[in-house]
Amino acid sequence: MDKTIIIQPESGLQFNWREIAANPSGRHESNIDLVAYKALYINKIAQARARGLEPVLVSLPVMDENRFFAYITRGMSMQERKNLLYWLGGKTERLRNIHELYNLALFRLAALQCVHIIDITSPMLAHPNYCELLEQDGVTLSQAGESLVNTEMMKVQVHETAA
Repeated sequence: MDKTIIIQPESGLQFNWREIAANPSGRHESNIDLVAYKALYINKIAQARARGLEPVLVSLPVMDENRFFAYITRGMSMQERKNLLYWLGGKTERLRNIHELYNLALFRLAALQCVHIIDITSPMLAHPNYCELLEQDGVTLSQAGESLVNTEMMKVQVHETAA
């Protein structure tokens, strides 16, 4: 296989935030649970290989949980925000933990499926102010974040070309 296809996964933070805010004591799952998330990317890897392409996964970017919390609670009442925070165990850090759970699943999946993974998480964390790599929603890459990701992808392509 001489052609690669980059697979950029989405975050697993796909919850119905308003539903959670309305019923914080209830049981709530992501719209794509971890098992389905892994199955989705196993399928994408298999499809790429079936087309004669070499799949390469990309890790998830870091997130700013406080910005993300502000983003998902915009338009909510103070009580709804408190309810959502209650569901998170009183800490917005729980959002980052969930995000990291899905990111770690990607690294394990890459190892099990024997595919390369471009680690964009580490260089983002090494950045002196990684928040400037993100848009105001706390999860979308800013122009500077996109630039960093492109640089990391180029490093992998140069390395593969040299090999």
